[in-house]
Amino acid sequence: MVSIRKRSKPVIKTNKKTLGQSIEERPECINDRSEFGHWEIDLVLGKKTKGEAVVLTLVERQTRYALGVKLEDKQSHTINCAVKQLTSQYPIASITADNGSEFSLLSDLEAVDVYFAHPYSSHERGTNENFNGLLREYIPKGNSFNSLTSEELDNYITAINERPRRLLQYQSSKFLFGIAQIA
Repeated sequence: MVSIRKRSKPVIKTNKKTLGQSIEERPECINDRSEFGHWEIDLVLGKKTKGEAVVLTLVERQTRYALGVKLEDKQSHTINCAVKQLTSQYPIASITADNGSEFSLLSDLEAVDVYFAHPYSSHERGTNENFNGLLREYIPKGNSFNSLTSEELDNYITAINERPRRLLQYQSSKFLFGIAQIA
């Protein structure tokens, strides 16, 4: 008997390979947090509907100081513009991102080294994932970010940055960030 079933073609996943330098190429001074100015980046999603606002978060690896920006969408050019603006305001020597397509244009940034974690390896950017969990204390999962104001977001992030942490010998991220900027 002859089979007349049409065979389907294999689905090719986009962004299967890393988008730029792999996290394995990241220098040891970044991995051991001995040098200031190296950041991790991620997106926090509200409702998973099209046209929903998102929050872009960056966390400095050594001091755990965090930044957050509300964006209208998660398009790569929107994220790239926001990161360019932040690099002019803060000392950003390198950024570690996941392999999401929203971070595909980060490699175009000048004077900033960009490293990409392995696919499905969020533990490689644990500092940022931990901060996102702390942010969820204020903005629970599933809530829309469309009604969130920049002032509210800044208040939440300031509260987290001013929180004393055992990991930092009960000092706040904001305090350590201020010291590191002076040094």
